[in-house]
Amino acid sequence: MKKRLISLGLVVAFVLGIGNVVYANSETEGWGFEEMLPFMKQMHPEMNEQKMEQMNQNCHGSSDEVPMNKQL
Repeated sequence: MKKRLISLGLVVAFVLGIGNVVYANSETEGWGFEEMLPFMKQMHPEMNEQKMEQMNQNCHGSSDEVPMNKQL
């Protein structure tokens, strides 16, 4: 019985680990600037849209660059 529980625990940990690796390496970029704009307007009401877009590019890069969390 104890071996089965240990085996089950290892299988669950392995499956969750593989799932995390696949999710982390997925090609989705997350939210784009247009989707984040309403939230950015709430956080930075003093900034205009052009300054927010520049801030977004400074933080996340443009779409033709390698994302920060990806390695070559």
